[in-house]
Amino acid sequence: MLAFVGRVARQVGLPLLVVVLPWMALSVPILSLPLGFPWNQTVVYRIQMLGLDIPVYLEGLAWGFTWPLRIGVTISAALLFYLTTQQTALVAMLFKFRMPFRFIYMVAATLQMIPLMVDEVRSIYQAQLARGLRTDVGIIKKLWNFLTLVVPLTLSSLGKVQTRAIALESRGFSAPVAKTVLYDIRFKRVDYVFFACMAAATVYLGFLYVTEGYSPIVHLRYLLLG
Repeated sequence: MLAFVGRVARQVGLPLLVVVLPWMALSVPILSLPLGFPWNQTVVYRIQMLGLDIPVYLEGLAWGFTWPLRIGVTISAALLFYLTTQQTALVAMLFKFRMPFRFIYMVAATLQMIPLMVDEVRSIYQAQLARGLRTDVGIIKKLWNFLTLVVPLTLSSLGKVQTRAIALESRGFSAPVAKTVLYDIRFKRVDYVFFACMAAATVYLGFLYVTEGYSPIVHLRYLLLG
């Protein structure tokens, strides 16, 4: 819903389909079997195969669905944050929360490096194609071709990081003076209400996870109590 409001539904939905559905198709059959999930208890179905009576458990099915969905929630939240958040507003908000300036720059630099690395990967890939890189090959060869992209990308990124560090130090990044930002952000009442609702939801969901969910803490408590 938020992706549609932010007009980034396609950018968010496609990675979710590519990541979540294969993981779900792999995890559900494995975790629902007797040896797939250590806390299987409730049998919902039995499969007759090769003369064997194989039970299918509810706990494994539930975990097989919820685990990929949690990965999908994490991916969608990260994509929504990256695609809909202005970096200037984010830096100003962190500065207003009195976060360490090095941490603020680390967050801003990470967001800035993502499109730069995408362009770098595209340039390296085009250069490899110009040098005779074949794309009509098997999966093993494609993985090897991926490694040929990782090495120059890593070396190029390290060089850019060193250059940026030298440029920052030459401009007084580590100088012991008060840091300021050009963009000023002012929180409204609706912002404080939103922060309070998010904090309450986090505490409530954490409580549900610890007391009712498939948490190791819950089962450790049962083991200690006998």
